[in-house]
Amino acid sequence: MPTPRKAIPPTTEAIDQFCSQFDDLFCRSEEREAVRQYLIGLLLPREHNKTIVELAAIVPGARRQALHHFLHDAPWDAEALNARRLALWQAHPWLGPHPHGVLILDETGDPKRGSRIVLAAQQYVGKLGHVANGVVAVTSHWADGTRHVPVGVKPYRPASRLAKGRKDPAFHTKPDLAWQLIEDARAAGIPFHLVVADSVYGEHAQLEGRLFAAQIPYVMGLKPSHGTWQEVEDEAHPPAFTPAEAAQRLPREAWQRTVRYDTHGQELVRYIAELELGTSYGPTRGVRLVAATLDPAKLKPESTWYLATSLSVEQARPEVVYEWYRLRDWIEHFYQPVKHELGWADYQLRPEQAIVRHWQLVLLAYTFSLLVGALPTAEPDPSRTADQPDQPDQPDQPDQPDQPDQAEKKREHGVQPTRRVAGDAASGAGVALPVGSLADLLATLVEQRPTARAGRAPRPPRPRAPAGSAPA
Repeated sequence: MPTPRKAIPPTTEAIDQFCSQFDDLFCRSEEREAVRQYLIGLLLPREHNKTIVELAAIVPGARRQALHHFLHDAPWDAEALNARRLALWQAHPWLGPHPHGVLILDETGDPKRGSRIVLAAQQYVGKLGHVANGVVAVTSHWADGTRHVPVGVKPYRPASRLAKGRKDPAFHTKPDLAWQLIEDARAAGIPFHLVVADSVYGEHAQLEGRLFAAQIPYVMGLKPSHGTWQEVEDEAHPPAFTPAEAAQRLPREAWQRTVRYDTHGQELVRYIAELELGTSYGPTRGVRLVAATLDPAKLKPESTWYLATSLSVEQARPEVVYEWYRLRDWIEHFYQPVKHELGWADYQLRPEQAIVRHWQLVLLAYTFSLLVGALPTAEPDPSRTADQPDQPDQPDQPDQPDQPDQAEKKREHGVQPTRRVAGDAASGAGVALPVGSLADLLATLVEQRPTARAGRAPRPPRPRAPAGSAPA
């Protein structure tokens, strides 16, 4: 007869019920208790960086040494935890994935001081916009225009920190890690219509070849200066060699004006065109090149996008290709709450395993806020098609009811009204629940503490010198 599991102290009903679905992944009661405490610490309001010291100070019953052991040495599998998290999301009756969503690939970096963190090195850090000492991760994200859910994360190991540099077996480029995340999503049975990514991945020939071989459609960005090989027959009139040159040579009437609407009914005007570039890109070739801009006369780099896609003209018109690519904006709405509220980069950890475990626990906290806080509002719309994706319009803004004339304009332009999940991307909550969980779920756990740094004993008041005495 198996020995019954040791009971652990209760926290709150919501946390205990949610974490009980992961208890079999932790062999010791201390680990089951620590995952609850760590999750609570991540979800509580942010007053200081959410390091182990801070979490141990603000979460009732938590001990710093126990949380440190939980992240560094305890025998549990972060990948198994993520697989269970995804399974719970897939099984949800209203929030589970469907085949009309997209898989977004992106990377995120955060500055870190010192050289003892194994993943830290001088590299481009997106948060700063320049090269600095930091840690970078490649992430995958599922979105459909109404909601977004993190799927996976892989740490990027800088070549400068590996014994053999770029030839080290442990080194993988960001596109290589992105392909691993795609394979992980497919192995987990997560349905998606296509892959969406920026130019870091769109200009990687090996990743593009893997997507072609796996017959996975994609829409990925290209840099304006992305060059192509061509034969110059007339040196006086050379062909266009880059997407920017091809767009500049288009006549004004070749640009199609499109209008869509945000959640406030405001018009968003874009000009979209199909480009031909040498023998590589064109509407009748295996890869199409679509350009979208705010002003076709100026084609400013900051407001012009060049997109490569394997979707044929029959599968997606140029304006639809651009709408698919705009779903990539949703991952930015994910980074904002996990970094500002859930402490994505607040760790003070050195080993790779501990850092990845922290990231996976942040994803778990985010998913808790989604699955526990969201409520059903309406039945899914069966008329949704892959040719008309939902629009990713400012998920952190409240919906405004469509006026009759605005709704009619949307129908005329083939734009479906955005459907949203109740509680999506709530702002201003007293608890860091970025997707709208009820704040009272953890209200009983919030402790009022002084503004001094948690985990540090308050300093005794300095005695005052007697009046009239000389200064020391």
